[in-house]
Amino acid sequence: MLKHPLAPPYPFPYKFLINQSDKCKNRKPFLVLMVLAECHDLKSRHIIRETWGNESLYDVEVVRIFLVGLPRRAPERVQDLLEEESVTFGDIVQQDFMDTYYNLTLKTLMGMEWVTKFCPSASYVMKIDSDMFLNVDYLIHDVLYPHIPVRTNYFTGDLVLNARPFRNKASKWYIPKEIYPNDTYPPYCSGPGYVFSADMATKIYDVAQEIRVIPMEDAFLGICLYELHIPPSVPPKGAFNIYKFGYDHCKFRKVVIVHHYGAEELRNIWADFWAKKSQKC
Repeated sequence: MLKHPLAPPYPFPYKFLINQSDKCKNRKPFLVLMVLAECHDLKSRHIIRETWGNESLYDVEVVRIFLVGLPRRAPERVQDLLEEESVTFGDIVQQDFMDTYYNLTLKTLMGMEWVTKFCPSASYVMKIDSDMFLNVDYLIHDVLYPHIPVRTNYFTGDLVLNARPFRNKASKWYIPKEIYPNDTYPPYCSGPGYVFSADMATKIYDVAQEIRVIPMEDAFLGICLYELHIPPSVPPKGAFNIYKFGYDHCKFRKVVIVHHYGAEELRNIWADFWAKKSQKC
């Protein structure tokens, strides 16, 4: 297979440096929150644990993990802090690739591997970035419906159709033809947040061993779905917002995600959102 400096090395025997191998032991979580986080961003992880990532808030079993790679800045100090954080909270999962934007595909595949090997009893998985508002209640009860049988071959989010690879070398999203020669990507779900049935984790992880990996994580998962002959499902209208809009309690009650809400801003709006969760709109 042709190698290219922008193509993440895969398959490759990446090792789990920090793992939560017993997190799903004797449990059948309805939902795994698979949060892609930067290894040095302790503050965002703390606030997610306080807000939508608080596993104790929900009426079904929810499991939270943060996915990180190797630190680039002050590596020994950050690694020590990650290991302490893992002991304290039991939610850090790390493999030995560099924690960079171009390795988001590797980070996502690490999550697929973790679900496949260590949480196969889960029903659904939400992949989400750390700078997001997530309405877990709406996701559970208005998208996934815990009272119906668990779906299979299910993958949904903000659908992207007929997207073209960026061929400009100056672009953050540059993909050379040597890595992906086609003029358009297959349909995919936008990267900030999407949800899928847990059986898809294994299918995506398996097919990823056989095809060329590209650094655009969401487009790559669309390629995996295409190879699996499993098209993404159409989501509820307006449920997956990859753009930011101003906080409004009633509007936020009827969405799964809103992008670009991180750290203190997330903490502030969550306090109001959760306090009003029983109010009618």
